[in-house]
Amino acid sequence: MINNELEIVKFSSLLHDIGKFYQRADNVRSGSKMYDSRYDKLTADDYGQNGAHGKWSADFVRDSYGDEIEDLVLHHHLPSKSINPKLCGIVQKADHHSSAERIASDEKQEVLDTPLISIFSRIALNNSETDDYYIPLEKLDLNDSLYPKETTNQAMDGWNLKPDYERLWNEFINEFKLIDAEDFDTVLALLKKYTSTIPSATYLSESDVSLYDHAKTTAALATCRYLFDRDNENKLTKKDDQDCYLVVTGDISGIQKFIYRISSPQDAQSGMSKRLRGRSIYITLLAESIVGHLINKLDLNSSNILFCGGGRFTIIAPNTSKAIDAIEEFKEKINLFFIKNFNSELYLSLVYEESSGLDLKNFGKILQDLNSKHFEDKKHKFSQNLDDVFKIEDVNYKELCAVCGNGLINYKEGDKKICTECAGHEELGQAVANSRYMIKYENDCEIGGSNFFIDLLNIGYIFKKSKNDVIKVINKYPEISFTVYILNSTDFTYLIDEVTSENVSFDFKFLGNNVPNIKGQPLYFEHLAKISKGANKLGVLKMDVDNLGKIFSNGFNHLNEDNNFSSISRVSSLSFYLDLFFSGLINEIVDEFKVFIDPCNDCADKFDEIELEFERDEDTIIKKSVYRLKDGAEICDKCMENAISTIYINYSGGDDLLVLGPYDDIIKFSESFQSKFKKWTADNDSINISAGINISGAKFPIGKAAILADDNLEKSKECGKNKITLFNEILSWKSNGLQKGFYDLLDFAEELESYAENKKISMGIVYSLLKIWESRSNVKSIEINNENDWYNDVNKRISKRAYVPMLKYKLRLISDRTLRNELDKKTMKFMPWIKVPVSWVSLRLR
Repeated sequence: MINNELEIVKFSSLLHDIGKFYQRADNVRSGSKMYDSRYDKLTADDYGQNGAHGKWSADFVRDSYGDEIEDLVLHHHLPSKSINPKLCGIVQKADHHSSAERIASDEKQEVLDTPLISIFSRIALNNSETDDYYIPLEKLDLNDSLYPKETTNQAMDGWNLKPDYERLWNEFINEFKLIDAEDFDTVLALLKKYTSTIPSATYLSESDVSLYDHAKTTAALATCRYLFDRDNENKLTKKDDQDCYLVVTGDISGIQKFIYRISSPQDAQSGMSKRLRGRSIYITLLAESIVGHLINKLDLNSSNILFCGGGRFTIIAPNTSKAIDAIEEFKEKINLFFIKNFNSELYLSLVYEESSGLDLKNFGKILQDLNSKHFEDKKHKFSQNLDDVFKIEDVNYKELCAVCGNGLINYKEGDKKICTECAGHEELGQAVANSRYMIKYENDCEIGGSNFFIDLLNIGYIFKKSKNDVIKVINKYPEISFTVYILNSTDFTYLIDEVTSENVSFDFKFLGNNVPNIKGQPLYFEHLAKISKGANKLGVLKMDVDNLGKIFSNGFNHLNEDNNFSSISRVSSLSFYLDLFFSGLINEIVDEFKVFIDPCNDCADKFDEIELEFERDEDTIIKKSVYRLKDGAEICDKCMENAISTIYINYSGGDDLLVLGPYDDIIKFSESFQSKFKKWTADNDSINISAGINISGAKFPIGKAAILADDNLEKSKECGKNKITLFNEILSWKSNGLQKGFYDLLDFAEELESYAENKKISMGIVYSLLKIWESRSNVKSIEINNENDWYNDVNKRISKRAYVPMLKYKLRLISDRTLRNELDKKTMKFMPWIKVPVSWVSLRLR
């Protein structure tokens, strides 16, 4: 049983509301209540107003956690009745500060008929209106069932959550019995799996924050309150305006330059795909290791990590001089590490803001202030380490690394001309590709088989593809603390019985790590280009969410005239669901784009065969075939099982992504991703995404191609956002009246392609459409660099009509009158943006 005070506070605060889940499942059953009869005589005088669920919470924890935690969860609404009112008061205040976002419902709601409202429904910028969407009551997993649904009368007709609560509770209990109940991280993971779609409050409140987000932030705040009282001269009070919290945010800058920098492109091409992926995942693991090391130094736990992704993180800590000194000291050490190992290319901006419980009501405002601090801090990079930055090293290098330009370490003749660091990135990129497990360990030195380890942080990572390999690593080092993550699945407890070590936590993690491969043999970029239909071109896509800072800081302001509803729980929930899409559900979208191997005889004629060459050594070439499904063809289930995704995920997480693949699949992928992103974000007009695509030959330096895709993304952002830049055209996703968008242009492009492929029109007619437009207009979209210019350009295009006579003259060559009339009508609409469909057809039918 747990007897350490800090541990008691952690578990009590994490599980204080587990009774809500238990109670809703219990109400399904007829007859007597499931909780122990010892709680039957308790009334509101014992557990407090609105605290009846404490009976179910107490019953759940008493066998696994003992009397003290049972007492705290039972009385967390009325600490005066607790045997330890001080600790109970800490849990109560943390609960209040976590739930500060609650909005009074217009009427009392039936708890068992009220689903979780999507957090994206709550966002509104520029006085826009939003509609409520609900999230189905399901355990967390990567499937379509989690997408929000509109709360229409038809959708809610006959609504009944009773059997869903009972089913979920029974599954939760069965898995809870498998885990070590005193392992905080494993318990937190199980709560994430089962309570992320359960509303925290329903009866008198709007239900837009999940039980998981409320429990997690309550545990984080309670931990801070306990440590503030323990380590501070000024003891904790019951006042809500006491600055006992410290909101800490970190931002690693220089990431793009770090990922794409190549000193000698020609020499560095070998292994470039693995190296790019390795550098991207390196940044992810670096940020996670920094956060992990920091919370260990501050006596915090994983619930205190509110967000970590894309080189940025946010934690909540106690406002003590001990914590502040540790943060400042750590910032100096990590930046010294960046100077020595990355030639000052990376920099950690680490800033913090004091906060009270009242301040947490407007957590978005705190984040906004911290962003301003980051902006100022980055103006004075390495100000604490200037002597180290300008230190002249007397080193005689034999050669320079072809990738990073630094001196080679332990370089031997015949080896690749890359340094140890870059070679490590390449190995990491290879290890993470299609891995099923990630092992995190904490130790003062690196262990065998590590794919990532930094001495300063004492945290390492190992990626494995098989369960047996995971067990071998863990059982080999029984004295080391491990966390085993199953990747892209929430089914993580099946490993527990096979692990003999007691120092192991279990969790799950969503990670976009798909790399196209044939039975373990990765496809190279030239292979992906060859898989494209028509021209052998590679597509690179960069996307990220628009106005993310405003969404977090101002998105909830409309809910209350005092602008105090961007609470810590809401912000945590928003971060969680955004990252779930980019890190997790992207894997489902990637699976839509595929080629096949080993088709059966019955389906063979439904494919186009593509022969790929793999170099075993300098003298041996191995040939393997993949099969691209012909447009409109259907195949058997057996052939469907032999699918290979064509989308290469370089990075996806937080709010952005970088993916590569056959140019045509990448263009279609951007369409599917944007469509599903809008569905995921409740079709909210305030939440949008922009994109940039670059198309190039397979031999073109991939780092440069990624930079060009990012440049195209910036064009989309500069011209009003919610756009995609492709073929040097900056397009809205959807049409608006006479202005045509990407979706409709792509539909027309595929229609033109079909006509040309079936010889209903000639390619000469297709090419002439673009020539007619270019000869009759002087529109140059590439010169546009702001939203006003973009709108002026759209209006100018629409007003141009000089092309009409020549267009009609050219279309007369189509002998089919019905087709000619149809194309006449459609082409008139699309002529101002005809470059997009003509470019598509030109590439596909080359």
